Amino acid sequence: MKVESVVEIATRYIEELIITGKLRPGEQIKEDDISGRLEISRPPVREALNCLEGEGLVIRKPRKGAFVIEMTEKDVKEIYALKAELYAMATATAIDLITDDQINELKMLVQEMKKIVNTEQISILNYQKLHRKFHVKIMEIAGNRRLLKFASSLHKQIRRYSFQTLSFEDHLFESNQYHQKIADMIADKDKENAPKIMKEHILCAMHFLINTPGILTDPDSYFKKNNKKPGIPVLKNIITTH
Repeated sequence: MKVESVVEIATRYIEELIITGKLRPGEQIKEDDISGRLEISRPPVREALNCLEGEGLVIRKPRKGAFVIEMTEKDVKEIYALKAELYAMATATAIDLITDDQINELKMLVQEMKKIVNTEQISILNYQKLHRKFHVKIMEIAGNRRLLKFASSLHKQIRRYSFQTLSFEDHLFESNQYHQKIADMIADKDKENAPKIMKEHILCAMHFLINTPGILTDPDSYFKKNNKKPGIPVLKNIITTH
């Protein structure tokens, strides 16, 4: 089992703050605050911010510091459009290469997602992790490393908005149903329709985000309206060794 470095811990921690809305678009990320909460020195935090800047989650402003990047509707449309094409391409390629064992893996991931959706205390973060595993698995089967790297970068840039949209029950159920359809079509080796449904799934998520008032255009109002109370998440089992 891989042991996380201090930089990886700090990166994961800050990323989770951004994804869950504890750090909002345009908000400054204070190195002292993060290092104090994690009880580590500032250099690993600074390096973590550099990593997140490279992934498009953070922007550095001269003599001001690091801030959570803000996105316009145009940015969102560009990212989702590219993501939809890449995911559809990976699906079409994977169908020619997938084994029965790998099909079963995809179906098991869908069942795990379904269990989360049907519980009283839904964990959006856990659902997102399974959701991500599902799509990464398809891209790994497709065997295109560049596609996986590029698609992963795009996904990280909009993951915070995905977290917020999945907090809506209807959208969460729709997401799970799409994954079920995609898994079934891949199992049936339906190369014509599986990529189409994959693309539709991604673009539907985009439309839900854009058409839901407040999430993209006014995040502060969104959190107030939906009684979201940002707090600092606690990461369990933090290992501070390199």
